[in-house]
Amino acid sequence: MGLRTVGRLDRLDLLARILRDRPGVTVRELADELDMSMRSVFRDLSALRDRGLPVESSRGRGGGMRLQHNWGLGRVLLSREEALCTLLGLAVAEKLGFPLFAAEVTRARRKLADAFPTVERRRLAPLRQRIFVGQPASSAVRASYREPDSALMRPLQAAFVETRVVTADYVREDGARSTRRLEPHALVINSPAWYLLARDLDRAATRTFRLDRFTAIAANQETFNSMAPQLVREALESQDVTLARL
Repeated sequence: MGLRTVGRLDRLDLLARILRDRPGVTVRELADELDMSMRSVFRDLSALRDRGLPVESSRGRGGGMRLQHNWGLGRVLLSREEALCTLLGLAVAEKLGFPLFAAEVTRARRKLADAFPTVERRRLAPLRQRIFVGQPASSAVRASYREPDSALMRPLQAAFVETRVVTADYVREDGARSTRRLEPHALVINSPAWYLLARDLDRAATRTFRLDRFTAIAANQETFNSMAPQLVREALESQDVTLARL
């Protein structure tokens, strides 16, 4: 079975590894090894460049393809979902005021965001402003809080970044269960507990939801305009959420 039958992301990942490990490999050698036409190899090389990988070519005898010699993290080929989650994690670290390498975290977030197409980059730019840090959680919350299921959080992560509505099943503190259509506007950490500030479309109200109390989440195609940071602050204050001074 040739590489043409393999998923494109896997094929691009393999191509990036070959360029990293065998600098100077020719397009003809790549085509033979991957069982592809030279035209398809050139197309995949272009796709790698679009993803931000610095693919270089050398002319003349002994020339070939390679990744820029000082290329570091870019050797890791991320899927779009992995890149979004990484970007969100960097934004959280930056917002928390990580005392070591603070400037490097900011630069890394900006470089990763710059790898996205222009339209998406404009939507991702305000991401940091939608993350808030509150006071540490009370002893009662710390005693009951459980780490949210990572698989359950994935659709919420993507919907948060892409400003898409989610349909979610939620269990309140008193055990009452409900299904809600939510606009995920902001994330709030009251360490160690994470909360989502969302507009409940069916109830026409803005509420906070503890992430570990969601039991099902599905992202919809419907999008929304994120609330201005000042409106988010006011909504949080109306629900007695005290924000930390950073």
